[in-house]
Amino acid sequence: MSWFGKALLPAGNSNRGFGAQRHLDLGSDTLFCLFLLAACLLYSLHASFNYLTTFTDGILDFAGRPIGRDFVNYWTGGVAVIDGAVSRLFDFNSYHSYQEYILGLDFADHSWSYPPHMLLILWPLGSFSYLPALALWSAATLFAYLWACRLRNGDPWVVALALLLAPSSYICLAGGQNGFLTAALLIGGFRLMRTHPIIAGVLFGILTVKPQLGILLPFALMASRRWLTIVSAGVTTVFMVAASAFLFGLESWEAYFEIIVPFQAVIMNERQGEFLVMMPSAYMGLRLLGVEQEIRTAVQLLLFVIALAGVVWTFARCQDWILQLAVLTVGTFIASPYAFNYDMTAISFALVLITMRALRSGFLPFERIILAMVWLLPISINWLNLHNLPVGSVMLMACFCCLLLRVHGELATPKVGGAQLGKKQI
Repeated sequence: MSWFGKALLPAGNSNRGFGAQRHLDLGSDTLFCLFLLAACLLYSLHASFNYLTTFTDGILDFAGRPIGRDFVNYWTGGVAVIDGAVSRLFDFNSYHSYQEYILGLDFADHSWSYPPHMLLILWPLGSFSYLPALALWSAATLFAYLWACRLRNGDPWVVALALLLAPSSYICLAGGQNGFLTAALLIGGFRLMRTHPIIAGVLFGILTVKPQLGILLPFALMASRRWLTIVSAGVTTVFMVAASAFLFGLESWEAYFEIIVPFQAVIMNERQGEFLVMMPSAYMGLRLLGVEQEIRTAVQLLLFVIALAGVVWTFARCQDWILQLAVLTVGTFIASPYAFNYDMTAISFALVLITMRALRSGFLPFERIILAMVWLLPISINWLNLHNLPVGSVMLMACFCCLLLRVHGELATPKVGGAQLGKKQI
């Protein structure tokens, strides 16, 4: 057995009962995982080289966007707080001109889409010039992500390597996005629920800066009776909203609901641009196929109900935190119509954990290819959507079904003394 295979295998043997129906071929499975990681590394190197060689005008790329792309929005938010110009973030007529003024360059149009309490996080970035702020943001959020995903058992370096090579990590870094931050908040809060429920609630409360990524979280917490975490998350959210209203003015929240929220609806239904092909949701996939809005809404609502039912069932019946996290993260992307490939960093961690377990106990039928497709989805979704193959939600649903089968297997496994036979947490 290779070192990589040993590193991925926790102690214990769970290849019993439901697991006995799975196929276990450690040698080929390990090689398959190594192949995927090597392919991801080559893709990242190739894409980075192609991207960095397109800069013809200082820090602007071929499309006239600053390096770090969307990070310019976060930096603008921080600078606006220090300048006392928060109102310009919510004014479409002056926002981009303000960005060009503070950066000192003419560049492609951007828009602000975050609630005012996001500024409590971005505020410190305004103390730095653009490039140092970008470096600080990338390093700090990546560190927080890897710290939240660290494992006490097994080999944490294998997990860190897999996450660094994950397609979602490349997309997040290249786009200067917040996927590492939101994943750190979700995963960190999730792993602290049992031992530090109040701190977990604080992290979940902060996650409300991207509410679409927590669309199923309240239901999961209620199903698992995490009442203290729920209260802590609610108090944290109220505090952040109140603090932002006090610091930036109540009018910032009025502008958010009157201008930004309706504009996001326009984006989902009318606007054109690269962002369209970056969404794996069923709603956006159907829009790309020209399906009417009423049908898109109905399909998305149906998928929300399915994802909600799966999450509630899992959290109410299963105590395995790895399966809970996997079901929640994948279910969130099925349920939410507004989520991007750079937000899939939390899913990547869940896939690593499920793969580590499958290397020990065996894969379900077709599970290898399904996990691999979802792992690669952050970089494949653009190509698929551009070629009228918006099957991202289909892949996510297939993965969701595999996870629910695993939950069923966990519940069906005989227990002795309150512990499942052959199970040991990673």
